[in-house]
Amino acid sequence: MLNKHDELLLKDLTRQPVWLLCLYVILGILAAIAGFLSTQAELAKISCLGGGFLIALGAEKLVTYRIRKVALKLIRQRDLATFTYE
Repeated sequence: MLNKHDELLLKDLTRQPVWLLCLYVILGILAAIAGFLSTQAELAKISCLGGGFLIALGAEKLVTYRIRKVALKLIRQRDLATFTYE
């Protein structure tokens, strides 16, 4: 039996498309590159900081997405197994 928090986390899978999570990482990489290529020191710092944040955010969301997919798969297998044996 899942608690409400786990149910909401699994529902969140449908609200976060994989392409959006990959877009975070791609935009972060582009921002970091722009920061390294920028000739203005202040703009470079802001771009690199923002790019690093987006890379970390996208990577974290991709990892949690995969964890939730595995959890959902295990829950479905468990439910199917208990339904079959009862």
